[in-house]
This record gives sequence, structure tokens and C-alpha cells, in this order.
Amino acid sequence: MVIGTSGRPRERSISTPMKRHLRLAALVTGVAILAAACSNGGATTAPSGAASTAPSTAAGSAAPSAGGDLAYKGEITFWNTQRDIENVELQKEVAAWQALHPGITIKTDLVPFDGADKKYTDAANAGSQPDIMRADIGWTPTFADAGMLLDLTPYFPADFQSQFLPAPMGTAVYAGKMYGIPQVTDALGLLCNKTVLTAAGLSAPPTTWDELVSAGTKVTDLAAQKYGFYMRGDSYWSQPFIWGWGGTLFTVNDQGKVTNIGVNSPESVNGWTYLKDKVLGKVTPATWDFKTDYDNMNAGFKAGTIMCILQGPWQVADILTGTAFTDPTNLVIAKVPDGVNGKTGSPVGGHNWVVSLDVGKDADKAAAVASFLTFMTDPAQQAVLAKSLGLLPTNIAAYAVPDVASDPLINQWNAVLAAATNRSGVPGSSAIYDSFTKNYQSMIIGDLTPQAALDATANTWQTTVFKNQMAR
Repeated sequence: MVIGTSGRPRERSISTPMKRHLRLAALVTGVAILAAACSNGGATTAPSGAASTAPSTAAGSAAPSAGGDLAYKGEITFWNTQRDIENVELQKEVAAWQALHPGITIKTDLVPFDGADKKYTDAANAGSQPDIMRADIGWTPTFADAGMLLDLTPYFPADFQSQFLPAPMGTAVYAGKMYGIPQVTDALGLLCNKTVLTAAGLSAPPTTWDELVSAGTKVTDLAAQKYGFYMRGDSYWSQPFIWGWGGTLFTVNDQGKVTNIGVNSPESVNGWTYLKDKVLGKVTPATWDFKTDYDNMNAGFKAGTIMCILQGPWQVADILTGTAFTDPTNLVIAKVPDGVNGKTGSPVGGHNWVVSLDVGKDADKAAAVASFLTFMTDPAQQAVLAKSLGLLPTNIAAYAVPDVASDPLINQWNAVLAAATNRSGVPGSSAIYDSFTKNYQSMIIGDLTPQAALDATANTWQTTVFKNQMAR
């Protein structure tokens, strides 16, 4: 099966490693459609094991209570990889749960996203890992495969998984076991400034890259640092130029083994060639500072000097603080433009709550952790973060909460996620981006051709990243 993986949303779906192309379709207005698809075996069917029966234990026989007395008293440690602005809102919910359970403290440590996976691995190997961590979806199968995570299946009722959108729930399931609870989901979308679109002669966001380039040239002044588009120097952002030209990253068989590295296929090379020849230096800067490009992209867009960017829902709250978006209706969100023959793709990202294997050694503590995660993924709690931060819920019912259902920006992400490309659950797949980005940047500055950059990437994936995951 051909898959496209995603990585980290700055800082990044499947039901099992065998189902690679679930779409996060109909998130808001189409929740009823999604529910129907789950009953008829459509593309959004519930993940494998979602209806499985949890072991008949006291913890798994009923939904963990978010309120009421819990036997455990003491501290639960939590590593949060969110940014400060997000953590402020999250801590309000943490405090609300603690108020329901006197005698239990959630000790939160803010851990920078970049490098948090290695930090957790090192801590787990040393026996000093936190009880709970907010982990990128790409880390979950890697941690689970290494025996670091608690199988949460027994601690929740049999129908628990069906509460969540199938694709995000699938990122938390590995080898038929639930090793996480989906916290948020996301994908890169095309965010545009409506005023600048109008100046470029467009009444709506461009639907193809050719259209974006054509319109973008009308508002681009490279010397004045005004751009029709801004492209990051991170390979995560380059993936639409692979999928949009019919390329792939790698293929996986029904056993979850990598059978072929396709990142350097002719189609993938064509996409990167288009980016280099038609986009860079035409409607975007030709080169830039890779260390500051994320902040520079956001700053320019907020100031009104950039027509469109690729960005995720996690950044919307900040974007709306910009002078260009004093009127929030000036921000429009659309799916990633098509490349050739109607092809498109946008990496699905997101985060899961994961729990240390050691938590399972104390049944009372495990029950308290399950209660906390039940509370934090409740529709009402997810709706608060959606409304205050623009984060996209994973619990289906959250989209029916009035504040979410009526939010015009959240509704616009529906089309983005419906066209997004889910990622693989192959252990170690999140490690593809180190070599991918290094070679991508070498292509941007002219040290490597698109073909050479992708060939080098493919070689590293085959000989290093997937050395132990290649099918024999």
C-alpha cells in the first residue's frame, strides 16, 4: 500500500499500520456522514479494534469517572509539549480536574517539542519518564514498539475508541492495542489574506499551484519583501509538492513493513522541480534563513505582506492577532492547491496523550490517569481549546458543541482535512525528517538538484531510518 507520512507540525493516520489512506472527512458539518460511513465500511471506518472487548477488569468494565472519589492520592507527572499560550488554556482544564479530585496533583512540566521524543526515550531508559506525555502522533508507535507505553485498552470501555474521529484514533492504535488517546488533530492548509487575494485578481483561494503562481506574481515584489506565497525550508512543508505530482514517500505492506522507498520517484522529483523552478524566487524568496523562516512567515502574513501560506490550525489564534486580521473574516482557509491531474496532499499531524508503562504497576494510579484522560478528551473540554486556540478536536461530539459548530474558521478546516494525507504507523517513521530536511535545504540553496536531494533522502531512509523495518 502506498502511503504518505507526516511529521511534526512545526515544531506533524491510520486504523492499524495496514490502513494508510483514511481521510479525516466531514469533520464539522458532516459528522453525521462520518457516522454513517463508520457503519458501512467506507473510507472512514472505525479503526481496527475500536469495537473490541476490553479485558473484564474493574478498570475496564465501565468508563472512568471524571469526578468523584478516586483511591489514588499523590502526584501524577505530565510532560506537555505545547507552547506557552496553549499551556495556559490547558492548565485551566487541569485545575478543573484537580478540583474534582482533592489529594491528586498533576505536576506539569513544559518540554520543548523539538527533541522531546529523544528526551522521553532517554528518560524511559533511565526509569525517570513522566506518567503522561503529550506526544506527536509519529512518536506513538515508536514508543509503543520499544515497550515504553502502557496499553490503555483495559482501562476504558469497549466503545471508547468509537467516540473519536477514526484517523486520529488510528494513530493511537498500534498492533491492535490502544497506546494513546488522541488530543488534537491537524493538517497543513492554505491560509490566505482575502484583501491581498482581491489585489491579485482572485475572489477565492487558488485551487491549483499554477493559479497561485499566476496570481501571486501580481502582488509579489521581492525587493519590498511582499510575496504571493511563502515557502518554509522544512521538508514537512514540502510534502504537498510530492503528493500533488503523484509522488509518494514510501510503501508499506499488510505486515507494516516498508516495501519500497518512493520519495525519489520521477513524480516526486517533478514536484520538487516545479517548486524550485516555478515557485522559489518567483512568488517567494529564492533563499532565506532556515532558522527563522517559521517566525518570518507568520510575521509577514500577520502584517499583510504575504498573500498565502501553508500553515496549520495550531497557529490560527496567533495569526488573528496580526494587523492584517483585525477583521477575522479577512482570513480564509482552503485545502492545499492541486498539482497535476487534480492531485493534492497535505500531511495529517496531531498529538496523543500517552502513558508510561510503569503507571500500570499501580492499579489505583492507573485508574486516576484514566479518569484524567477521560476528562481532558471530553467533548466539552476539547471544545474549549477549539474555541480559544483554534485547535481541532478529535472527539466527534465536540463538533456539535455550539461554540465549535458555529465557528466559521473551524468549519473551513473541514475541506482541508478531507483532502489530507494520513501518515504511517511504522515505528521510527518520524525520523524521516532529519535527512529529508537537510537534503531539501541543500536543494533550495542550489547545492543539490531535486533528483540528487531526493536520491540522498531515499538512501538514508533505506539504510538507516528503516533499516530494521524493510520487508525481506
